[in-house]
Amino acid sequence: MKRRILLLILTMLLLLSCSTLSFAASAEPSASETKETETIDAKTYYYDRFDNDAYRNVYEQINQAAYNFHNSTTNGEYQDDGYYAAFSLSVSKKDWDVIGATGLDKVVKAVLADHPEYFWMSADHIYESSTSESGLTYYLVTIKCYDIYANGTSRQVAKNNMEITIGNYGTSIEAALPDYIKAYLVHNAIIEDVYYKTDVTEMNTENVWAFTADGIFNSKYKSAVSFGYAKAFKAVMDYLNIPCIYVEGNDVENEDGNKKTTEAWNQIYISGEWYLIDLAFDDPETTTGKDVLTYDYFNITSEKASGMAKPLKVSDSWLPGVPECKGTEFSLAKIQSELENSDIWQKSNYNFIDKIFDKYGVSVVLISIGVILILIVLLIKNIHKRNKNKKKEKIKRTKTKVIDQSELDEHLRKPPLS
Repeated sequence: MKRRILLLILTMLLLLSCSTLSFAASAEPSASETKETETIDAKTYYYDRFDNDAYRNVYEQINQAAYNFHNSTTNGEYQDDGYYAAFSLSVSKKDWDVIGATGLDKVVKAVLADHPEYFWMSADHIYESSTSESGLTYYLVTIKCYDIYANGTSRQVAKNNMEITIGNYGTSIEAALPDYIKAYLVHNAIIEDVYYKTDVTEMNTENVWAFTADGIFNSKYKSAVSFGYAKAFKAVMDYLNIPCIYVEGNDVENEDGNKKTTEAWNQIYISGEWYLIDLAFDDPETTTGKDVLTYDYFNITSEKASGMAKPLKVSDSWLPGVPECKGTEFSLAKIQSELENSDIWQKSNYNFIDKIFDKYGVSVVLISIGVILILIVLLIKNIHKRNKNKKKEKIKRTKTKVIDQSELDEHLRKPPLS
């Protein structure tokens, strides 16, 4: 009897343990379910790519000094070399030995790429080796301020206007909308609100605003080149907390043999995938002055961008860690029906005729049309002339048969038979 009870107890324990293991196995999420979307802080994206303390230390120093200057009415100090200094800072020899001049270039670029709000800050900088009173060697780094923003009071006015405009873009969009729709709305709003600055090809002291977010947000300008578009778009995405990075590329070689970047664009991170967006290419310059909107470069892959009529390629001298855009779930083709159903879809108004005018120019197209019309008129005249000549020839070739009635007349003259 005791053995039976013992066996019963053991059997129950075995069944209980099996059921517990089965429940635990079924309750455990699968590999796909446990995979979490990577968290991206695009406001410090390039800072986070630096895996060396020296780079991060110098980045933090420059960023803190830039933040202080940005939020002050301090004037840039004019230097004998003909530029305005925003601020200077000391980089320890320990950090400098790691980053050097090339690393400093990357750090300055990273600060500007992560912080498009520093519209006044130039990528140009000066550095020199110095020795402290105690005999320690350090490097004095001076960051330049663009001339037109050297005055602290006017710079603060531009800063405040920029913050208000960014806020207006952001608050005009419903917070509950998904990120890809927010990006779509901002893409369209900026393109509709400004125009591409077609007459600017090289930066100078007079047009530097076209290369900054101030060109887009300042009512005095409302225009920019691709660098300004990309910085402005990132600034609004940062406000909306949508991961977005700034990228430069499309290197061309100057006459002196040096390379320069000619295009800037954005990459946004949505639901675990990166998408490429280029507002400047979607706001093409038109020879007729027509204000147009296109979606050729909205939420596309890096592969597609590299094969476009105007391809995009990251600059060799740009910052490391630019991700490849492979996202397709929120491409325009896949979200268009949703946009149409939500009554927020805007159709592209850049048609075939516009493309012809922009490709060949108004004068060339008009001359071509004129030549074609003249040829058509000449052809019609020639056809008409040929038809007229054919009729004349036909008349000439027509033979008229003459009937000889002399015998009939003679017969009629005879008297009738009696």
